[in-house]
Amino acid sequence: MDYSVAIILPNTLTYNTTKEVLKELNLDYPLYKATEHDAVSIANDLIARGTRIIISTGLAYQYLKREVSISLLEMPFSGLEAAIAAKKALSYSNRIVHIGTAPLFHYLQKGLEFLGVEQNCIRFCELDMEKTIEEQTLDMLSEGYEVIIGGYRAVKQAQRYGKQGIEVNVDELVIQTTILNAQSIAAEMIEKEKKSELDNAILQATSEGIIAVDVNQRILRANPAAERIFNGSLLGLRFDDALQQNHVVDIDTVTPDQLEDPSQYTLVILNKLPVIVHGEEQGSVISVKKVSEIQELRHKTRKHLYVQGLWAEHYFADIKGTSKAITAAKEKAEIYAKYDSAVLISGETGTGKELFAQSIHNTSRRKTQPWVPVNCASLPENLIESELFGYAKGAFTGANKEGKMGFFELADGGTIFLDEISEIPITTQSKLLRVIQEGDVIRVGGDKIIHVDIRVICSSNKNLLQLIREGKFKEDLYYRLCVLELKLPPLRERKEDIKDLAYALLNKFNHQHDKYITSIAPQALQVLENLPLYGNVRELSNIIERTVILCEKSSIDETLLRETIDSSALTAAPISAASSGKLKDLQKEVILSTLEQCGGNKAAAARALGIDPSTLWRKMKKYELT
Repeated sequence: MDYSVAIILPNTLTYNTTKEVLKELNLDYPLYKATEHDAVSIANDLIARGTRIIISTGLAYQYLKREVSISLLEMPFSGLEAAIAAKKALSYSNRIVHIGTAPLFHYLQKGLEFLGVEQNCIRFCELDMEKTIEEQTLDMLSEGYEVIIGGYRAVKQAQRYGKQGIEVNVDELVIQTTILNAQSIAAEMIEKEKKSELDNAILQATSEGIIAVDVNQRILRANPAAERIFNGSLLGLRFDDALQQNHVVDIDTVTPDQLEDPSQYTLVILNKLPVIVHGEEQGSVISVKKVSEIQELRHKTRKHLYVQGLWAEHYFADIKGTSKAITAAKEKAEIYAKYDSAVLISGETGTGKELFAQSIHNTSRRKTQPWVPVNCASLPENLIESELFGYAKGAFTGANKEGKMGFFELADGGTIFLDEISEIPITTQSKLLRVIQEGDVIRVGGDKIIHVDIRVICSSNKNLLQLIREGKFKEDLYYRLCVLELKLPPLRERKEDIKDLAYALLNKFNHQHDKYITSIAPQALQVLENLPLYGNVRELSNIIERTVILCEKSSIDETLLRETIDSSALTAAPISAASSGKLKDLQKEVILSTLEQCGGNKAAAARALGIDPSTLWRKMKKYELT
């Protein structure tokens, strides 16, 4: 049975007609014949079963209207049925009274008018909820009325005392229309309930606090997440008062140093959206997000990328130095970080090209997306394309059976950093240009186009314009990469930063090697500042690390520092052309010897030499060492 609509009628004729109409409409709505008190009891049971709307009439309708809270629809009478009842009553007597409701009496008067009879020949006695129908009928009979027009109980009471009683039926078409209207209203109510339940489920499910306020900032509604943030019920409070009482602070209106004890406050981010109805603001919906939850989400995202190895570690704050040269470079890089255009970072070995690239990524809109660094100098020439672009399954002997994603696919949504871009073979540069320009990757051995959304940052310690003139680098690729150019100054152009860098490195290696060196003598710092440091920060780092390891005191003095510098085979200032051959032979000998000691492990050899693996690759390539 469908309990969305129910019908409770006190009139026997109307009840029987309604029963036939329901059968014709093939509707299975509950239908009851009940008096006023029974109607209320039945209605409460129906409400528990999910009834949305009840159809009734007469005194039963009046009682239901007073006692129940759901929607009601009154079964209307028609003028034709009222005229028939009036004509029948007149055939018995002209002492007629209608005990009922005003709408039916209106139709009775219209019926008399239609019959050409004076309208005042039928008296109206409106049902009194303080008396029973039987009592009201007796009152009318005692006044001398011979015919009672009314409901089932009034008619029966009149007949019990030998008088005439006439029930007014309702036309079938009127009943049908009323039921179909109720059906439509109930369906609309159910649909609204579903939407409301869905909205409520969304509010319940979201971890973000949602608060609805009126134009006076009085809270009308708050979801459980909001009440958890504010530690209690919010209904009826003014929003500003709720913030103050619960020590909830909008992070945009205060800085942590303005709070006496930040741990006593809940820091949140608020977002207010006005509610406009017919062009007028009726209030607002405010979203509330705890800063701690945002930080936790960021941490989880970072952790996921870290597990994959696609995480940039450094920020602009990690770049030490206050000289004009490095400050200008940082300011320009921070501007570049806001945009998605390609960046070309040029500078000598050890000037911090990757440090700047990571900082740009971590300050960009892609900071929560993958960071994929690629050392182009370390990629074997015969595998470079499959590493960059990936390969399809079965692309070549020894390939993964399922194929493999390339670096560009891994970087989708984030940033790819092509370190030492000058080492990309000229034969691969055309394909690289197409990928960077169109964002379309085709795996080696495949025929499917894979679109990627990436930002490209490149670095080079070589003069790419000179390589273009020598035919070793494609001009169109250069201009595609060099949309935003960043030139990093060498240390010899910012000697005032050497002290800060030296102490930062001292702290790093103290922690790394479990040392407790607290200072660097002024004379030792002067030695560092006078060094050419052609290896820049990387060379300075190697010198400081070796010195920290050798130092047995709490301070690094000039003597120890000079000994450390003199023992470095690869640290040297520019030399004359006459002796350059000897230096090359010396460097080749040192590299070969170190590789032999490390069992051919290039990464270990690079660490032992105190140079970056990419530097070792370049030198091996330069000296044709295999």
